[in-house]
Amino acid sequence: MIQPGNDLLQRARAWAGRSVVDVAPAPASHKGGIGQRLEQALGLKPRFDDVDDPVSGIEVKTLPIAVAADGRARVLESTFVTSASTSTLVHETWASSRVRKKVSRVLFVPVERASSRIGCAFLYEPDDVDEKLLRADWEDLSDLVAAGLGFAVSARRGQALQLRPKAKNAKTTTKAVTSAGEEIELRPQGFYLRARFTQRLIEQRFR
Repeated sequence: MIQPGNDLLQRARAWAGRSVVDVAPAPASHKGGIGQRLEQALGLKPRFDDVDDPVSGIEVKTLPIAVAADGRARVLESTFVTSASTSTLVHETWASSRVRKKVSRVLFVPVERASSRIGCAFLYEPDDVDEKLLRADWEDLSDLVAAGLGFAVSARRGQALQLRPKAKNAKTTTKAVTSAGEEIELRPQGFYLRARFTQRLIEQRFR
């Protein structure tokens, strides 16, 4: 029996060695990053509350990498998962969270930043150890966000997940209601997978 998502994986793997420009030419408006362009090349549409491919449960994430002379890949930055909304987190548990949904099946597509060459895509599903690690980070960080304290959280907090500002403009704020019922204004934040976490995933698969 063919596993749901195998088609997406095989199509993404067929891109290995090719340029992003060849696979997913930039639109005339130049809107949308490389990740969105590759999603569109796979026939997917960006979704906020759901994964990119609801049928297979797969979320597609690009991994910007640098390739050393010995061929080893180094992940250059953390990977955005989803927004960290105070109003949403007060009602979520780990089991029902958007974060868990979006990291349960991830199609990672490495892209070399210097050349825009696409690497070998791989499918990631957390094992029990990673699930516990992700859950512990999410529960710690989401409790603080739900209490209105997300602004005070250092990006160093969390082993696999971290909180980072999401808005490009530091003056951008949103209104939210905390778990204590207090209405506050906060800068938009997001949950990100740490670069060292995704680095480990790459090393495990291409050892």
